[in-house]
Amino acid sequence: MFNGFKNIYNKIKNLNKSIDDYKDESVVQSLPTVAYVNRAKKYIEQKKYQEAKKVLQSALDISQQDYLVYKYLGRIYENEQNFKNAIENYERVILLNPNDKDIYLRYGMVSLYSDKLDQALESFEKANKLTPNNTDVYTGWGMAYMKKKKYALARDKFVLAAQINKYNFTAILLSAVMETRIGEYASAQDKLRFLIKVAPNESSNYEYSKLMLLQEHYDEAIEYANKSIAINNKMLPAYCILGEVYSIKNNSENTHEVFQTALDNGLESSLLYFEWGKACIRLFDFALAEEKFNKALEQENDNLDAKIGLALVCAYKNDFNLLNELKERNQNNVYIQEATGLFYMHEQRYADAVDMFKKAVKTDKNQTYNYYNMAKSYIALNDKTKVKEYFDKFIEINPLYLKGLVDYSRWLIEVSDYEEAQRKLRRAEKLSPSDLCVLNLLFFVSYTLVKNNVCEYNIKEAISIANRAIDLGHFEYTPQKQELEDLLKNLPESI
Repeated sequence: MFNGFKNIYNKIKNLNKSIDDYKDESVVQSLPTVAYVNRAKKYIEQKKYQEAKKVLQSALDISQQDYLVYKYLGRIYENEQNFKNAIENYERVILLNPNDKDIYLRYGMVSLYSDKLDQALESFEKANKLTPNNTDVYTGWGMAYMKKKKYALARDKFVLAAQINKYNFTAILLSAVMETRIGEYASAQDKLRFLIKVAPNESSNYEYSKLMLLQEHYDEAIEYANKSIAINNKMLPAYCILGEVYSIKNNSENTHEVFQTALDNGLESSLLYFEWGKACIRLFDFALAEEKFNKALEQENDNLDAKIGLALVCAYKNDFNLLNELKERNQNNVYIQEATGLFYMHEQRYADAVDMFKKAVKTDKNQTYNYYNMAKSYIALNDKTKVKEYFDKFIEINPLYLKGLVDYSRWLIEVSDYEEAQRKLRRAEKLSPSDLCVLNLLFFVSYTLVKNNVCEYNIKEAISIANRAIDLGHFEYTPQKQELEDLLKNLPESI
């Protein structure tokens, strides 16, 4: 979920105010430190944390047995995100008063924030025994399971939290996120539709956009990603959704515009450049992808995803050093699979290359260059049926990719399928009317077909193609053009 789960987690952990609501205490007035605690509570309400700490430290000088002193010190440290000190103070509370009504919830939350997940789970379980049917406890409990990637268990806790309090929109959102993770799209969609109607925010719109992307409803994915950004133009994951969708749709201009807008809005990061690089790979711009992956590594030099992306673009240059470094531990990554296929091609192990490219397609069908790679491998294996199958798949998905059409046409010429080559080259000509390579190849196949079936119209058309190439400065078949001109002069009137 974009650089793991971190970015969205940081967004959503603050949505449910009830988790952090201040709870009044039943103060035992006979304690000598009570006045200090009450003064500290007022400072905490005013967010004057340093003043509150000084007062509580004074209370500790009087007595170190009042659990409320440690409880409010823990609360201050939690608010300051000093979770280590918060944990230490909450542990003192548990020792002094293990039956405190909400200490296990707070202890569980700071353990969660500190990635001490087993400790958090144990604490939430104890909290549930002390305060059963507490929506905040179940929400935190679910978050701990979520961070442990136990998504079904997390979903169950979030569902219970929402059943206890139907206004716990954080729990509803997170249950939808978990259902998306485990493939229960229909239920997730219902929850997210509810949220974007009654409590629309950047997170609910983003999650709905992501769900639409997963279901290949690309126009809706674009719509709700834009809504997320309209609410919060710092919502980087939404920009990444847009970049992914536009690159899948082969819209290069919109793809780069989206990432540039994110950059202009101050969102420069390793994640931004990595996602930009991924989009460049989908658009077959490997040189630009290399540039973006290197920028991602400049931002975060241990970004494994960016290193893997770089391994792929290096493999397309027959440089497999980075692949050899990364492949053992990342065999399920689609880029590693694709790069390994390229290595097998380089080693002329074409059958192994085909198997690896098929594996990559199964991992991510949007890595469509693997169809092109399979076609090239089957050329080496002399399997004409498979060559046509995979070239056809590739150009069907990528009809605007000129190189694919040209390479397909070259192979068709090699196997003397001139009529099909002519059809592919005419498509290429429409994409790029001034491309000299296309014009020269188109002349050659037209010349060959004319020789087999003499026709005045076809002769003139072939000559006109040659003249266009000449006007552009490079024509490779002068003798053949002259032959057609002589043929046209001597053409019987009946033909």
